[in-house]
Amino acid sequence: MTKLLTTLLIAFGTTLLIAFGTTLFAQDQVAKDVLDRLSANTKSYKNMTVGFDFIFENKNQNINEKQKGILVLQEEMFRLEMEEQIIINDGDIQWIYLTDMNEVQIMEHDPQEQMMSPNKLFTIYEEGYKYSYVGAESEKGKRLQIIDLFPKESGAFMKVTLAVDAAKNQLHKITILDKNGGTYSYLVTSFKSNTAVGPFIFNPVDYPGVEVIDLR
Repeated sequence: MTKLLTTLLIAFGTTLLIAFGTTLFAQDQVAKDVLDRLSANTKSYKNMTVGFDFIFENKNQNINEKQKGILVLQEEMFRLEMEEQIIINDGDIQWIYLTDMNEVQIMEHDPQEQMMSPNKLFTIYEEGYKYSYVGAESEKGKRLQIIDLFPKESGAFMKVTLAVDAAKNQLHKITILDKNGGTYSYLVTSFKSNTAVGPFIFNPVDYPGVEVIDLR
């Protein structure tokens, strides 16, 4: 009787492990399918202009900051406008304009040092992360597919969560959790693609009296 019970328990446990493994595989496949569609859709645009709400929270440090921003992306170039700064990158040179100081810093663009560069936000899932399908949610009539990303190598971030608009195959929200308890959230509020965009360059003439600090 004892041997029979042991055998049954082992068989039951094995069945559970197989079922669990099969479920994980299915979830990973769903996540891969969602990310593949998202990637294909994103790469189909010549350019993107994205309005967003940015929220940074750290409960340990009693921080809760909110800003609005606009991000224009075209290939490796981008222009990020927020309340306190403007960052412009033409693929080779990057300008960081600080609004309150009327100062612009000029530096060489080094993609290896800019792990969370604005132009990587919409393709962050393409390399360096493992993915896991969390499930689907409904928000204001939108069906969102939620995917968690975990870095393959230790770094500043512990987890990235993507909320993908299932109908449009577009990012709806990105949430990044760092190791210090900070949470960075980017909620897309407007989206346009394949429009006429201005040159990706900082023109000092547009900022009278600006102090230029060349760090190249």
